[in-house]
Amino acid sequence: MSEREYAKSIIDIIPEEYMDEVIRFLLSLPESNNDEEKFKLVSKHILEKYHKAFEELAK
Repeated sequence: MSEREYAKSIIDIIPEEYMDEVIRFLLSLPESNNDEEKFKLVSKHILEKYHKAFEELAK
């Protein structure tokens, strides 16, 4: 399983109240120096997961 698939699987199963903690953990992983890529991955998946909720809030 790639790092991308692993991150996506974690985000899919975690309760919303733990989302901040998981994001902080993913961004602090030491094996990669590419924090921007990890941030993009996490933020893109969150936007996809909560797209409908964001649309409703924007109305």
